[in-house]
Amino acid sequence: MRHIPFSPRPVYVAASWMAPVGRYDGRHRDRLSFLELAELAGAVFEGCPVRPRDIEAVVVGSQSPVAFSGVDNTAAKIAGVVGVSGAKSVLIDTASSSGASAFENACLQIASGRCDHVLAIGIQKMSDAPTAEATRIVAGVIDRDEAEFGLTMPACGALVARALMERYGLSFEEWTAFSALLTQRAHRYAALNPDAHLSAEIPLEEYYRQIVTGKNYPYWWPLRYHDFCPMSDGVAAVVLTSDPQDVMVSGVGSATDIPTIADRNYFHSFPATVSAAAEAYGMAGIRDIRQFAGKIHVNMHDPFNGFGPINLVDLGFVPRGRLLDALLDDGYTGENGLFPTNLTGGLKGRGHPLGATGMIQVVENHRMIREGRFTAGLSHSIGGPINNNIVILLERSDHYRQRPHEPFKPWGLPSLGHLKPRQVKVENLLAATGSVEGTFVSGTVRYHFKTGEPELIILIVACRAAGGRQYRFLFGVGGENHENFIALTPGDRVRLERSEGDILVNRMPVRKFYQRTMDGLVDLASSGWKILTGKGQGG
Repeated sequence: MRHIPFSPRPVYVAASWMAPVGRYDGRHRDRLSFLELAELAGAVFEGCPVRPRDIEAVVVGSQSPVAFSGVDNTAAKIAGVVGVSGAKSVLIDTASSSGASAFENACLQIASGRCDHVLAIGIQKMSDAPTAEATRIVAGVIDRDEAEFGLTMPACGALVARALMERYGLSFEEWTAFSALLTQRAHRYAALNPDAHLSAEIPLEEYYRQIVTGKNYPYWWPLRYHDFCPMSDGVAAVVLTSDPQDVMVSGVGSATDIPTIADRNYFHSFPATVSAAAEAYGMAGIRDIRQFAGKIHVNMHDPFNGFGPINLVDLGFVPRGRLLDALLDDGYTGENGLFPTNLTGGLKGRGHPLGATGMIQVVENHRMIREGRFTAGLSHSIGGPINNNIVILLERSDHYRQRPHEPFKPWGLPSLGHLKPRQVKVENLLAATGSVEGTFVSGTVRYHFKTGEPELIILIVACRAAGGRQYRFLFGVGGENHENFIALTPGDRVRLERSEGDILVNRMPVRKFYQRTMDGLVDLASSGWKILTGKGQGG
């Protein structure tokens, strides 16, 4: 049979809408339930050329809505409250890229010819859960074994930051200065955005003043309190259509990395972003995204200070030699620069309502294009432990038609790490001799948010198994081993051994800080801390 290549239909943006980002808890913004927040999305039809009764499918992106807000059968309920019951409905959950994944799925509904008009919604109500519970829910995206040793998303952010420090030879003081500048930038733009969660600037003087006073404490080394995005609520909606409009979806791509952190080849680049971008550019027929200089807004996923600089390189806007300075150079990424980036504050300033963020990025880009500020907008969303990434390119329809846009299949994509075989376990390595030599790869420390005392330590160690192949293992050890840990540098020799049933790394006992239960993760570190300090006694 002759192969006939698939030719997708063009997909256009008929309308977009978003609610201000914040905490809808009655203190920061009005108190709204999950479904009350979802109901607001019906405003996307005001002035929209597509009527609610024309919608054939509703695609909802949300991370763990049952765990956060107790809402199951989520997509059907949201279809009801926005007035489009009867349309097909589906929930997409790819962790914090859920909104972008929902947008991608909605595009494919139209591109395939299955539907002519689709409503895509991204929504998250994080304030329904206390901070500690929300942290445990988010930790559910981590590999089970790694999560039980204490790995969390902030810990992943810290490992990435450490990788940049080591790759570029930065001291902790230099990394702190770099972080201060990145934080100042994010909040400078967020202060100009009425829809942002954190609308106050954080000048360098304030960043350092709060270090002195203890408010801007080390949280996961080398990250500080201000190096994280706020936990937010939000909802955004986009109506996609096959009917021609002035803005179209010229490219969309997605890619998945392996689920474990220890088995990654490196942390200074995100292969899933590189692959997703290549797929989006191939669909849009763009050989070099830098040909859009001066025309495009980049809306990328920067929940931690190390992510933003890496993203700009992975997306193809910045040469690797400019990774450390491009985001701080207004001539490159400022409002009038070559590639204006995160002008609404990014995740760190605008806020990060998990499953809504990817859709919010699309709405912000669509607004800027409609306002005439840009010809195109690229949004980039990361899901899970940096392994479920989406890239979306919006473009003025007339610009797309006037430029060369022959689609192509990308090649030369980065290779991924490999999951360890099930039989390769530390216990098996130690079974024969009781000890094994290895090398230190990386690690980070979590500090108590009030006292600054080290609570837990994450280590990644490489060891050789039978046959000579090297594998990496992630461990957790107690904060009391802090002095031994900080003396380790990548490549240092370490010894794993078994003693009285315990596994030791350089004589540091391996511990589990979280325990997976039917109700989620139980934080053993925090409960242990309370017992040690007497705060957990007396019920």
